[in-house]
Amino acid sequence: MVVMRPREVVFGNAVWGGVERVAIDRSGTRVIREWGGGGAALVFADVGAYQVRARVWQSLDRTSLGGPPPGEMDELRIELDAGSDVGRRRVRFDAVVESVTHEVSDYRALRLISLIAVSEEGDEDPVVVSDAS
Repeated sequence: MVVMRPREVVFGNAVWGGVERVAIDRSGTRVIREWGGGGAALVFADVGAYQVRARVWQSLDRTSLGGPPPGEMDELRIELDAGSDVGRRRVRFDAVVESVTHEVSDYRALRLISLIAVSEEGDEDPVVVSDAS
């Protein structure tokens, strides 16, 4: 899932201004693979567990001494503007800050916040997409 130019991004009570994009990725952490005796191709595959990671790219236009510390946990809310193929929507999930890094060039400063989504119940997807109302 990729959100370009979100209307608003909020982590807990902190509004993160200047967010250019958010990418939400899912990857298997416990992958089961089985091969048969007749050849090199898999005959069975399954994902027994997965994790959801989010990356938030935030453009900085002035000195910033803040940013969320690794280990901080709260709800991340992303509000999308109505577009040609997407109505006004909201994406939300509980997340733990994994890392905060910065890229600085002659032209811009960018903060990259990496988060790991957490589910209250292990059998529920942590990411909820709904209409913004």
